[in-house]
Amino acid sequence: MASDLPKFIERPGEPCHQPPYYCFNTQLYGFYVRGDRAAVQTHLVDPILNAPSGGAVNYHAFTDFVLVSYANAARCGSTQPPDRDMGWVPENSWTVWVPLLVIEKELGINVAQRLVFFPAYICVDNSWSVAAGREVYGFPKNYGTVEIPAANDPPLKFSASTLAFPHFAPDNEGKMLPAMEIERTETGTKAGAIWDDATSAIKDLVGFLMKGGDIIVPGLNLLIDLYKLAKHEEVPAVFLKQFRDASETTNACYQAIIEANSTVVKLHGGGLLEGAFAVRAADFASFPVASTLGIDPAGVQAEYPFWVHMDFEIGGGIEIWRAGK
Repeated sequence: MASDLPKFIERPGEPCHQPPYYCFNTQLYGFYVRGDRAAVQTHLVDPILNAPSGGAVNYHAFTDFVLVSYANAARCGSTQPPDRDMGWVPENSWTVWVPLLVIEKELGINVAQRLVFFPAYICVDNSWSVAAGREVYGFPKNYGTVEIPAANDPPLKFSASTLAFPHFAPDNEGKMLPAMEIERTETGTKAGAIWDDATSAIKDLVGFLMKGGDIIVPGLNLLIDLYKLAKHEEVPAVFLKQFRDASETTNACYQAIIEANSTVVKLHGGGLLEGAFAVRAADFASFPVASTLGIDPAGVQAEYPFWVHMDFEIGGGIEIWRAGK
């Protein structure tokens, strides 16, 4: 079908390239962290996803757990020519993923339809990734530093820092400060499950969430969606994509809810991590991680720590809702 959209202008030095994107040889460490679903719904889900559409979409935090990931993608780039032939870049990232259910009314009853993951916070050390993530999908990417153990080193400490203001005052200077740190506090516990394929990994990781969640009414579509998620090895995500208007500076000239799938191309290995891990989340005025997630800033224990080594791709997005359309 022909599009009436204008052609994207490729400027010299353009940092935003065509999706889909690949991230090969990715070593990812994941930690489930217990927050508070009411805080997540109030501070993140409702104002960022539900309120802009005026009820056209309804996303619901169904568990207190969020998923924190630290990842090193050794080779990232576009899958589409001519950008595919430009080359590749590495990337370190820290992301807080909030699992959500898409809710729709059936005969006046709220019924859960689909599972999606919402990136509430994310820092990357690659400026191209910041531009593409924000412009194409709506990833709330911040530039920062991410410390992650090398693949062959023990997973002792993880850290992510970004430009932040601990409190607001006219004379404050923004500084690079740690947003979240995770450290191993105990060793010797059994590692547990080992995954040889992506289907097993996704089934176990999603299964942990579903057991700890409170599903309003699980519709048939949700059951089908969970089956497809594991069978096709796709993980769906949701974003708020928006651009501030140049003249009406408190308004957006474009605003939309976007969903896109990440597909596991190949799982090289994965499983549960040995030991116990402590999590400390910052609560800066400009970057209130702890309070918006309902995490005690004094520290909490991570649950179900795991690692995966994989190749994956982020596909094209779908516009679920757009302002003015």
